[in-house]
Parts: sequence; C-alpha cells; structure tokens
Amino acid sequence: RDAELIDFFQNAPIAMHWLNGNGTVLWANQTELNVLGYSAEEYIGQPIMNFCPDEQELVLEIFKQLGSGNAIADVPVRFRTKDGKLVHLLIDSNVAYNPDGSFGHTRCFIRDDTARKIRDARTKLLLEENERSLRMLDNFLSRTLHHVMGPLHALRGTCEVVSDRLQLKNNIDDVDEREKNCELLEQAAKTVTTTTRMVADVSDLARFDEGATLRTKTEPIDLREAGLEAIEKLRFDALRLTGGDDGISVRLDLVGNGGPRAAHTDRAALLRVLAHLLENAVREVGKAGKVTLRLTSSFSNSSDSNNTVLVEVLDDGKGLPAGTCLDQGGFIEGKDTRPAPCHRYLIGSGKNSGASSNDPDELQKVRAEMEDGLRDLKQNGVGVGLPLSYHLVRVLGGDLRHDRLDEGTRIWFVLPNVSNSGSDENNDVLMTETIFKKGLPPAQITFPPDQKKPNQNKRRRVDDDAAFGNFSSDGSTTTTGDETTNSNTTAPSRKSPPLPLAITAEPTAPAVAKCGIKASMPFSVLIVEDTNICARLLAMQLKKMKCSTQRAENGQVAVNLLKDSLPGTFDMVLMDLRMPVMDGLEATKLIRNELKINDLPILALTGEMREDIRSECEGIGFTEFFQKPLPKKKLQELVAKYKAVRDGWE
Repeated sequence: RDAELIDFFQNAPIAMHWLNGNGTVLWANQTELNVLGYSAEEYIGQPIMNFCPDEQELVLEIFKQLGSGNAIADVPVRFRTKDGKLVHLLIDSNVAYNPDGSFGHTRCFIRDDTARKIRDARTKLLLEENERSLRMLDNFLSRTLHHVMGPLHALRGTCEVVSDRLQLKNNIDDVDEREKNCELLEQAAKTVTTTTRMVADVSDLARFDEGATLRTKTEPIDLREAGLEAIEKLRFDALRLTGGDDGISVRLDLVGNGGPRAAHTDRAALLRVLAHLLENAVREVGKAGKVTLRLTSSFSNSSDSNNTVLVEVLDDGKGLPAGTCLDQGGFIEGKDTRPAPCHRYLIGSGKNSGASSNDPDELQKVRAEMEDGLRDLKQNGVGVGLPLSYHLVRVLGGDLRHDRLDEGTRIWFVLPNVSNSGSDENNDVLMTETIFKKGLPPAQITFPPDQKKPNQNKRRRVDDDAAFGNFSSDGSTTTTGDETTNSNTTAPSRKSPPLPLAITAEPTAPAVAKCGIKASMPFSVLIVEDTNICARLLAMQLKKMKCSTQRAENGQVAVNLLKDSLPGTFDMVLMDLRMPVMDGLEATKLIRNELKINDLPILALTGEMREDIRSECEGIGFTEFFQKPLPKKKLQELVAKYKAVRDGWE
C-alpha cells in the first residue's frame, strides 16, 4: 500500500510540491520535476524564488495570503525551466499547520496554463483585428461618403446659381448667360453620373463579398468597337489633377493572331473592367505618360482548347499602390498547366503564396498598409476598382494578373472565346491595328467663370453607364435616396439676399488710415479645392460678393503659392481636406509651422464626416471648420467678418 501511495503522488497527472515558511522546496513529485526539467537534487532544498525570478513580488504576495490562513486558487505564475524557457502555470495552494499551530508547509498543486494563455492571446488578436476592421470600415465609409456628398453639394450649388441667374429678367434672353447655365448643368450631370457609378461599384462589390452570383448575358461583341468605347470614355478632367490630359498618350492596340474579331462575353461586365483598369492607369502615370489597351484575339486549331482573347492594360507609371494584395503566381487553376511568372490579384491574401501567406506578421503589415491607404486624405478614390474587376473577370471566366515591368505595370487576363452558334455572323478575323484616343479635353478649367470654353456649342449628353450589377442571389438590397439635411444649412431663398454692407461699402477713412490702399482692394480668397465644379461654384459666388479669387488644385500648390506670394496677398483661405498630392491637413501644418503664416484665416471646408476630424483640424491650426455645402448666406457672413478684420473694424 505504501508503495502504491508513493507512486500515486510521484506520478500523478498534476505537479505538486511543499514549501516551508521561508519558501524553500521541501518536496516535489516527479511530475513537477519533469515539467521544469530539473533533477530532485537540483530542485529540492532550493528557494522557490530561484525558479520564478520574474515573479518575486507575486510569490511574496502568495506567501502573505497563505500566512494569513487564506487559500489561493488559479493564480498564474511563470516558472523558468532548466533550459531557460518560461512556462505559464496555475497554482492552487493552502497550508498544513503543525499541531502547535505553527506554519508547517504548503500544499501546492500546479497545472499547465499554456492553453489558457494561447486562448487569451488569440482572443486579444481577434479583438485587435476587429478593432482594425472597424476602423478600416469607418475610413472606407468616410471616403465613400465624401465622394458621394461632394457631387451632391456641387449639384445643389449649381441649382442655386442657375436659379438665381434665371430669376434675373435681363438674363432670360441673354445667349451667353444661357450658355454658362447649360455648362454648369452639364458639369453637375457629369459629377452625379460619376457618383452614381461609384455607388453601383460599391454596392456590387458588397454583393460579391456576400457570395452573390452575377447573372451574365453572353453575346458577340466587336473587340475593336469595345476597345474604342473604353478609351474614348476616359475623362481626363475627372482623373487628372490638372483637369487636362498632361500630354498622356492613350492608345488601343489590336493584335490579330488568327482569332475572330468578335468576342463572346458579357459586354457590360467587360466594359466595366476595362474602364476601371484604364482609369487606374491614367491616374497613376506621370506627365507625358503612356497608357495602352491591347486586345489580342487568338485562334486555336485544337479541339481540346478554345479561342482566347488576351486583354492587357499597360502603363509606364509607378505601379500599384502600397497595400495592394498580390499573390506570387504559380498556376492558373483549371486553366493552365504552365507556371505563370507574374502576380495574381487576390482579395485578402499576403504577397507570397504558400506558408508565408498565413504569416501573422505579414498579414498585419498588409492590413496596416491597407488601413493607412484608406485613411490617407491624399487618395482621391474609394479603392474598389481592382477588387470589383477581380470578381468581374472571374465571372467572365478569366483570372486577373499583374506584372511589374522595367518601366511601369501590366495588368492582364485571358478570356475564353467560345461561340454559342456555329453560324456566327461576326466571324471576321481581327486585324492588327493601332488607334490613338481622340478628342482630349482642354488642359485646364480656368477662372474667371465667364471665360468661354472651346467648342462650347458642341454639347453632348453624358452617358449613364453606371447600372448596378444583376445578381442572382435570393436576397436583395435597396439603396435609399433619402435627402440628408445639415442643421447648419440655411435653405436657399428664391431671391438672393442683399450683400452685407461690409462687403460692398466704400472704404472708410479709418480703414484707409489703418490699412492704406489695401482697404480699397477686393477681398482676396484662395480656394484650395481639387474638384473643378466645386471650385468654380465657390469662385462664382465670391465674385458676386466683390471678391477676387485664385484656385490651388491641391495642398502642395497652395503652399507653394503662399510661399512665393507677398504677405497680405490673400485675406482668407477656403481649404478642402481630401485632395491628391497633399491633403488640407498637411498643407495647413506647413503653412502654420514652416511658413509661419499665423494671421491668415484658414477655413476647413470639407465633406468629411468622421467624428475626430473637427478636433484634428483645430489642433493643426484651422481658424474655423465647416462641412460642405457652405450656404451662400454663411459665406457672405464669413467674407464680411474677415474683411472687417482686415480693414481694422475688429
């Protein structure tokens, strides 16, 4: 019996030891020795502090509790093994007292705590990942709403301006005035069309992520006509910062490789992919850059393979932005047995295939880059073009891939070209041909607004190609068009209110005495805005208030302009926040901290709706903060207020 009892304690599935009142190990079973890796001679008779040197304060507190007659349970303690590793253990203990009531020894039971620590670590990672995902969602929604609200504000401002003009009787028969009104309405229509298309893209991407299947309509389409339509629909004024072509060359290369001129695929889906890929290329290339859409139709003699169409978009720009998820290509599943020396665009994977794609550090790095990209106010898109194109190409039977060239980028995919009918009318062979984009827009939309644009009588209606995808899932989503209201917005009246006296009155003697000739000069406003129509509307309203205006297309242009200007050149700055090249936050920091221009009123004017954006602006040095749209009455008040400050009235 004694031998069995000794074996029970020595080899029990739980570690046990006794400690005396001084913390010296009196006894330990073999299980505990195995856990820590010590022999009985190395462990028994030694102070317990020697084996948990990182937990001295905790061990002293444990002895304090035990000495007070209390028991402890589930106390986490880190022990150091013989080979120097730390193991996480849980201790339960009480005290065996001597007959005279003095401290005898502890009864310590030790259990492995590694599994719990792993669960806690995983839970922490999940919580951090959830928080990161929520931040990314918040930034994505903020960016999307910015792009939705901007055109809506522009449309509202356009309606107000045109309405005010039409109310003036002497403008009814003014041909030039009608031309200006029509031009404003056309620009508003273009911005709304772009916004509608963006909303459709976001909605369709969400449906893809939910697992919905897009219903396609396969029909023969002329590759030459599809390519021409894709390049001719490119709008440089919406894609380029300058509003012009910047000397960019856009061309269509048709390569006849014995294949038919007609491709059997879904026309709408293919054109959406071409639009996104071409727009990304035009955005990223530098001045005088080159963008090429190449369509190659190949004929196959083999009965085991089909005719194919190779679609390539090539540019000499800087490549895909940081945070883009790419996977090193191995094989195109189910389509090719040859290695693919390129990258494959994937949603949510790391940059390398295999084990490294599951590396937590790599995934965290990619997610951090994506989060920074979404939060970056210099990025002027919502970032759904490539993800949506990935899904659309998969629906069409292809696989979106990417090559880094010596100079630039190549994004491409191969589509099967299977005829549904043996008697196809469009069975002509595709001819090799190169076609350059025609009808490039003017280099810049300039101020003042009464300057005529070339060919303004040759108007054409904006094509609305922003239809939502036709999905076959049972569930359906509805996008509501409820109007949003701003509590700080004053509803426009039918007649324009008279301008405040401080704007229109002649300078008074005290103002002239204090400010000199500047008091008789127009109030000068610098408009820092990347959206042409928004900048133009502000300039038109300020012109009616007897103000002079100058526009900077982004924060960098504004900083350079102020740096090269004499002090007092501008009396007020209206600063947008989300702009390419340099956003409004960074520009204002430079103006305040490096240029040391601290007395110039800088007003934040933005469609951003993040809760923290106002406090961030205040900390940087903005004078005031306003959300778009800025009502005309409020703009009048601001001009009057800061003109009074300039002229010495305040």
